[in-house]
Amino acid sequence: MTRPAPPPAAPVPPDLERMRRAGAGDPAAQAWLMTHVLPRVRRIARAFLRSSADADDAAQLALLAILESASTYRGEATVEAWARRIAVRTILRYVKQRRRDGAPVAPESAIDEEVAHAPHQPPFEALPRDARAYLDALPEAQRDVIVLHHALDYSIEEIAGMTDVSPDTVKSRLRLGIGALRKQVRQDIAVGRKRTA
Repeated sequence: MTRPAPPPAAPVPPDLERMRRAGAGDPAAQAWLMTHVLPRVRRIARAFLRSSADADDAAQLALLAILESASTYRGEATVEAWARRIAVRTILRYVKQRRRDGAPVAPESAIDEEVAHAPHQPPFEALPRDARAYLDALPEAQRDVIVLHHALDYSIEEIAGMTDVSPDTVKSRLRLGIGALRKQVRQDIAVGRKRTA
């Protein structure tokens, strides 16, 4: 009696195959990966860092981390989601190190631009101070989740995955941070603070 032939192996999804090749050092696959994730990585870095040079440095570190981790990609999420998680973790580590070193890291204009272009946001020209000034006054954890959620448009679940905390913790940080921002704005309005040119 002959055994039936085993069913053919399922084809490997194209992104998984590219990532395997990138992890194995294939220059074409590595170039595809870097080109594919570069705009998002730069956007994340610019949202967290004051100077263009620091944002470029952080983006470069994130791209290297993504490239070094390519062989670990299993296809359980899209390449973009997988790379975004690595990028956010790497950039947040870079930001924390820069803060420890005493370097200014709050974005000069990126947060204002990102928040102003986020959907369903009020106009920020009416605020007594720039959005970054209010964000700078928040605890780091609250500031980070507000930027990730409201400026970069990540979901609660995505932020939880990127920052290794529970969705409830992310929600709590958002709630506390937004409450603190509102309080700051109300105080500025009450004392008649005006935006300086």
